[in-house]
Amino acid sequence: MALVRGTSPLVDATPEDAVSTWPHLLLRGLICALVCLSALLAAAMLFDAPLHDPASAAETPDPAKAPWYLLGLQELVHYSAFIGGVLAPGLSLAGLVMLPYLDRSHARRPRDRRTGICLFTLFLLANLVLILIGAWFRGPGWSWTTPWSANTPGGRP
Repeated sequence: MALVRGTSPLVDATPEDAVSTWPHLLLRGLICALVCLSALLAAAMLFDAPLHDPASAAETPDPAKAPWYLLGLQELVHYSAFIGGVLAPGLSLAGLVMLPYLDRSHARRPRDRRTGICLFTLFLLANLVLILIGAWFRGPGWSWTTPWSANTPGGRP
């Protein structure tokens, strides 16, 4: 309700430049989604994504690496099964669940929500570092190596 000059307090004040959600907003979102999907399909058709040889139980690759999104956990499990398999995922999950309770600010500006933003950024950077280490700096026998060294087959997984 707004304060508007009129004969009754029931005068409705509506913005003059308002547009409805359908079709204006939803059509724009649909068009953006279709453009992104078209770009992704074009990139998939233009660039080859070679696969390795078919999996064989007789020959396992060294090192056997998890998918990229699990490399951080595999890196932690390499050091300690309890820390990488139970403690770190449990604490990460508990921290992400508790994040809304740790940052109780109702502010909408990012500079007023530094606690939550810093905690989430720290979590994200830690995962990114572990994923990059697992993807590019682990060689045969899960030993430290560099992506450009000769003992890394193919340079990266």
